[in-house]
Amino acid sequence: MIDRLTVLCFAGTYGLALASELARFVVRSNARWYLTVTLTVLGWLVQTAYLGNITRLDRAIPVTSAFESLMVLSWIVALIGLYLMVRSPKPVAVGVFVLPLVLALVIAGVAAPRRADWSGWGGAVAFWGTVHGLFLLAGAVSTCLAFAAGLMYLVQSNRLKHKRPRRFGFALPSLEQSERLNRGAITVAFPLLTFGLLIGVVLSLAARRRIGGAHLPWTDPKVISALVMWVAFAVLLHARFRLAWRGRSVMLLTIVAFAFLVFTWVGVEALHLGTTHGTSRAGAAGRGS
Repeated sequence: MIDRLTVLCFAGTYGLALASELARFVVRSNARWYLTVTLTVLGWLVQTAYLGNITRLDRAIPVTSAFESLMVLSWIVALIGLYLMVRSPKPVAVGVFVLPLVLALVIAGVAAPRRADWSGWGGAVAFWGTVHGLFLLAGAVSTCLAFAAGLMYLVQSNRLKHKRPRRFGFALPSLEQSERLNRGAITVAFPLLTFGLLIGVVLSLAARRRIGGAHLPWTDPKVISALVMWVAFAVLLHARFRLAWRGRSVMLLTIVAFAFLVFTWVGVEALHLGTTHGTSRAGAAGRGS
């Protein structure tokens, strides 16, 4: 009974946060934004305590059932939403898109079986492996947008600097528009890539403990390139919000980060560097089922 009340508590708080966010269409006040963020933080803290209690009682990461996994996934999405709310300008309606997804995941979790129903470890690996891939894919899409905005900024900047007229009647966005798109895309890409990589690390650690072998060594080219890519994006995010780094230097750094992303995704395999990424997870799933 207490368990259900706790879930209802943070789900209801998320619902109130969504109602506050939807009120932006009739209420133009900074107080509404602060209320939305406060309610989202409160809901996330209650959910954190709930998941922490499950972890303490079971002495294991709460991903042993569909219910627990969906609760953890909604917790991650809520945290990403909070990050985007705080980082984005107040007029940007981040919560309108994120909070319904959080509520949908919580509702789906409530409807899902609460017992371990993964048919062994393989089911959990398949679920979180899919989430891992989706987060990285969404982060890659956002990175592509940042890369495109960076290229448009550099081309437009060069055209204005040399006072060249438009060709073929083709107009590029203004420098301010390209910079705004680049900043927004980077802000979205970083938490998505971060959580995607963290989930991959947790899967690798869990596979080692359950199967007893290091199926994906930390020295694997895929792991090393992913770590370097994350560092590049961390530097880029830091530079993105420093006034002294705005403009051409940030756009060039965006291109560098995009190059690291492409190398991590396809370059390692294309150059035949001997990665075992992907094959180890399939083997783990097969043994667990």
